[in-house]
Amino acid sequence: ISSKKFDIYGWSESSLEAYGEFIKAGEQFFPPDPTETSATLGGMVSCNASGARTHGYGPTRRYIKGLKIVLADGDTLTLSRGKLFADGRKLRITTDSRKKLDICLPTYKMPDSKNASGYFAADGMDAIDLFIGSDGTLGIISQIRIELLPLPAEIWGCTCFFEDEKQALEFTDKIKKTDINAVSLEYFDARALEILRAQKAEKTAFASLPQIPENAVTAVYVELHSEDENSAAQQLFEVGSVIAEIGGDENNTWVARTETDRDRLLFFRHAVPESVNMLIDERKKQYPDITKLGSDMSVPDEHLFDVVALYRQTLKEENLEAAAWGHIGENHLHVNILPRNDEEYIKGKKLFVKWAEEITKMGGAVSAEHGVGKLKASFLKVMYGEEHIKEMAVLKRAFDEKYLLGVGNLFTEEDGGMNK
Repeated sequence: ISSKKFDIYGWSESSLEAYGEFIKAGEQFFPPDPTETSATLGGMVSCNASGARTHGYGPTRRYIKGLKIVLADGDTLTLSRGKLFADGRKLRITTDSRKKLDICLPTYKMPDSKNASGYFAADGMDAIDLFIGSDGTLGIISQIRIELLPLPAEIWGCTCFFEDEKQALEFTDKIKKTDINAVSLEYFDARALEILRAQKAEKTAFASLPQIPENAVTAVYVELHSEDENSAAQQLFEVGSVIAEIGGDENNTWVARTETDRDRLLFFRHAVPESVNMLIDERKKQYPDITKLGSDMSVPDEHLFDVVALYRQTLKEENLEAAAWGHIGENHLHVNILPRNDEEYIKGKKLFVKWAEEITKMGGAVSAEHGVGKLKASFLKVMYGEEHIKEMAVLKRAFDEKYLLGVGNLFTEEDGGMNK
């Protein structure tokens, strides 16, 4: 939070008191750090969203300390972290009107990877976690209490370029096994870099993009948080050592030690999806029904190489164009299929189903940060199976008997065996 100026008109006395303490405090920031500028806190809570710094700080869930929820019948529910826990997979919740709800939590085991797929369910879980990531199906979030952390004294960024994808994967794997405080590990594949080179050459809006090294095929952005400059420099040297260890060139890096320099690297990061959207917009002039097809799947650490091999092999088999970028630190790449016509659009959608099946076998998640919503509901059935989807539907009915909220999100009434 670089600015502490808010419109405080109409704030309650307790809110003004909290604001006064906030003004006195040092610089704070919200660790999930959404990379999408239009993101809202309510939306982030609804899908347990993540951002570029999730590798170091975790997703939204970790920083939600309190919620007020409006239920479908108009009753409200006030929850604070650490106050109410499940007994195994049974949860008794008392609403603000003193109505008691006995909830049976789904019995599935959640994946050991970054996950925003369906209801959070675990033995002895905190009740607040059920609503974080529920995709608006259990209630309407009206108030959120969040935790902020002190802004680190030093924030340095380093974009490391490599001559092949294998080097980038090995670099990522080794960085994760060191003591380097890499809060971000963000990836750009060969097609993503090609698109950026073309944009820089052809469009004045992208002229300020740094010049990408000619021999670069892939890149990994590393963000380092440190308590002082010496510590940051030491971490940067360690990053260089890892580059050398996997056969890369330490000279093929961009280092940003100031906010201005970091903004240039962030522009580089945001320019990738923006450029892809522009490319698809051009193709839509001839094929109006196509869209970019963006994946949001993750796998456990031990399957990073496997999942990238899956993507490359199947895209080649189907002769589909794609660009990949995103959160390689959590083995969570956004592989974006870029259809050139209607036929490729249909092929791409079918390929996503295959990916969902294979990633489920690897113990991964079909949605890692964006939630399931309506578009990925069929993937959720692949991940958990029909019986567990029915358990989720029964849970929803306990809060929303008439099925009014988030209709079609996560599952349909038919999927859950809850036809009227």
